[in-house]
Amino acid sequence: MQSKNIKKLNRLLYLLNQLDGGEVRVLRESEEMDVTERTIQRDLKDIEMGGFPVYKAAPGVYKFIEGFSLKKMDLTDKEASLLLMMQELIAPFGKRFQEPFERLRQKVLRVPDESPFYIKMPKGSQYKETKITRVLEKGILEHTEVRMSLVADTSRKLTYELKPLKIMNYDGFWYLLGINAYKQVRKFRLDRILDAINTDKPFKITKNIQKMLSESHNIWFGEKRDKIVSFIVPAQFAPYFKQKDYFPMQKIRKTQKNGDILVETRVSNYREIIPTVLSWLEHITLVSPADFKQLICQIIRQADKRMK
Repeated sequence: MQSKNIKKLNRLLYLLNQLDGGEVRVLRESEEMDVTERTIQRDLKDIEMGGFPVYKAAPGVYKFIEGFSLKKMDLTDKEASLLLMMQELIAPFGKRFQEPFERLRQKVLRVPDESPFYIKMPKGSQYKETKITRVLEKGILEHTEVRMSLVADTSRKLTYELKPLKIMNYDGFWYLLGINAYKQVRKFRLDRILDAINTDKPFKITKNIQKMLSESHNIWFGEKRDKIVSFIVPAQFAPYFKQKDYFPMQKIRKTQKNGDILVETRVSNYREIIPTVLSWLEHITLVSPADFKQLICQIIRQADKRMK
């Protein structure tokens, strides 16, 4: 039993190091530690249940959420792995010890007030491995088509055949990205999918999906970024746009003598940028195109009517 615990402690230590350094790849880590993939998955589940914010970034790939690290929690990898082992060792003793340990664990994982860091954990639906997700992951990994039943916005049940490409998370919601029979890129909320089967019909990926994803800022991305939106940012806010890309494919096209900058973004769908534009509208001036300016004015007028 002691040897078994030591082996698990070493695995947890290794996995926490990998997570803190970037990511855990289940297949790679199982080969590295000479254990089954299922063992690695159980260890990752223990890490998640222990209060560490782990999420499934892709099939077989796990990460800490952005902004989290053991250093920011003032924990070493050894301290974190010991904390997880204590959780397992105390379990057989029942509530008498489990409840005090839970209070202790929460105190340890709480970022102290005097810490220079504040970590805001994003809320959203947790990725759950189900019969449906296993079918989708198989299709993605093996490049085989799937047939799905899903609920449309009208609550009608639809049957859909798709070449599955990625399972994605945007703003706390999980989506399936794929290509339909008409070679169009489509996205579906996972919670709308009622069932799925693998057809074992192979397909070839013909689109640069990774480029599309890397250019995306939210779920409204698409294949062609054929809409160009430009706006003026006053000099006092120009440093924000020089240090951070608020918009997809953001570029500074011109800097004026007074320090104002002309910013340009390319989008597939205006919905990609409407929330961000509205958040900056007090300061920026929209230049083009005319139809986007009209759309923003329409949104403001409708909001104004609702508030009266």
